[in-house]
Amino acid sequence: GLRRKVEPDPTQPILIQTVRGKGYRWHDA
Repeated sequence: GLRRKVEPDPTQPILIQTVRGKGYRWHDA
């Protein structure tokens, strides 16, 4: 699910950070 994507993943860098009150915040790598 989405929770797995937003949680820290040791296999790949975190591209999505959960922002409280703003939802998802995408970062350009």
